[in-house]
Amino acid sequence: MNRLANISQIRKSLIEGKLKVNDLIQNKFKEINKGSVNHLNTFISFEDDKSLDRQIRESQERYDKGTNKRLDGIPIGVKDNFSSKSLKTTCGSKILENYIPSFDSTVVKLLKEEGAIIIGKTNMDEFSMGSSSTSGNFGSVINPWSKPSLNNSEKELYVAGGSSGGSAAAVASNYCVASIGSDTGGSIRQPSSYCGVVGFKPSYGLISRFGLISYASSLDTPGVLTNNVEDAAELLDVLIKKDQENDSTSLEFINNNKNNNNNNEKRNILKEFNEKLKFKNIKDLVFGIPKDYLIKELDEDILNLWKEVVEEIEKRGGKVIPVSLPHTRYALPAYYLLATSEASSNLSRFDGVRYGYRYESGENTNGSSGGDGSNETIKVGMGLKDMYTKTRTNGFGEEVKKRIILGTMALSRSSYDNFYTKAQKIRRLVSDDFKQVFEGEEKVDILITPTAPSPAFKQNEKMDPIEVYINDIMTIPSNLAGLPACSIPLKLSKSNLPISVQLISNRLTDDNLLFAAHTIMNFDNFKDFNSQIPNYLK
Repeated sequence: MNRLANISQIRKSLIEGKLKVNDLIQNKFKEINKGSVNHLNTFISFEDDKSLDRQIRESQERYDKGTNKRLDGIPIGVKDNFSSKSLKTTCGSKILENYIPSFDSTVVKLLKEEGAIIIGKTNMDEFSMGSSSTSGNFGSVINPWSKPSLNNSEKELYVAGGSSGGSAAAVASNYCVASIGSDTGGSIRQPSSYCGVVGFKPSYGLISRFGLISYASSLDTPGVLTNNVEDAAELLDVLIKKDQENDSTSLEFINNNKNNNNNNEKRNILKEFNEKLKFKNIKDLVFGIPKDYLIKELDEDILNLWKEVVEEIEKRGGKVIPVSLPHTRYALPAYYLLATSEASSNLSRFDGVRYGYRYESGENTNGSSGGDGSNETIKVGMGLKDMYTKTRTNGFGEEVKKRIILGTMALSRSSYDNFYTKAQKIRRLVSDDFKQVFEGEEKVDILITPTAPSPAFKQNEKMDPIEVYINDIMTIPSNLAGLPACSIPLKLSKSNLPISVQLISNRLTDDNLLFAAHTIMNFDNFKDFNSQIPNYLK
């Protein structure tokens, strides 16, 4: 199946009998294992053969009977922090390396209900803490745009971005039609930019977080990674459902326009996206360019792409205006205080008592026993505190331990007001900046920014931790405000790596964001990007 085929085209081929579900799934596994098993290390675990065969058979039967579901037989990858019944859910960590949940997350449940075949769980940074998918317990994800060795030259391996690097690399490599990720501070959009795929983070609350193992609960947002905007819209339509029973932060997709008489009316995102494609064009949108995103670390190729997108919009009659988001400069430090504070609380549940890895005591050979005074080996049980300490010390990786310590410090009595409380105030100011731009005098519909300050960097590149954190500087503000944001790949840099722009819209205007993303991706200058094959797959 052509890697450019979208879900509706694949479904059409399956309905017409031109393609069989088994062939579709097996072709994906051939690609994944081409050259070596799990060639790019994009997956941590795969669905077992027996379950896979059953799902393939059931999907094909429904196609044969004409009773197929919307996603029947479509191969999907799911990030390994979404609980999945009967399939390991590790969060990329030693502490959960053999954990198999007893239930499906809401996201997995909704995909299964529509017939999707989840072929495996994708690799990631441990507990979503990272920007490169190299901090996990199961090895680094290889970016498919890495450069293979040619003529005895040394191969150049690039990071896939993070923390949803496995999900992004799997879609870019055509290992699955689409994948699911989670976005806490850019964890869908940044790897999407590095790997050259579409990464969509919806408004906070539109997709249920139930069963998503938490990093920072007020920021974690499930989202989708696809090769095109149409597939993102199709998946979002399946996943955007109010989860009244399990998630208190879950929302209805309603009208957010205060001037509209149909305010609070339930909406269908796919229907509204398709209507906008039919009846709207670029002239109906006002685009804003935040001058605060013009930072000194910005790569020249990305700056030029940003300018080119603006020029192309204006050439077609679209309105583009400069805007100010003055508190953006404080978003990065505020995010790392808030996210780590929540992480220190959320990760306290991993203690070796209820589930996951537990440190087993070794042998103590220091004691002596017996009346004859001879030394003997005695097994000594650990105290509870010892067991907690050793389990967490050995079970968590370095990055996770670093963030737990930072978060615990920020929440301590002596630091709470100076750090955590101030970070919450900054979060409000960042959110108010966006509100002013979207709902103030300018009435901007879409903000355009770079997704990341640079293309993917090399895996062995020595970088200061602060430099790594700066990779999320463009994506973090929309998480703090709970806004929908989308990364769209448009070109290759001079070093032959994908570069992208990010689009941000007002809360609950996700359909408008999809329309803008689709329109820009189909400009003449950018529409051929998807036809290019990543370097490592050639």
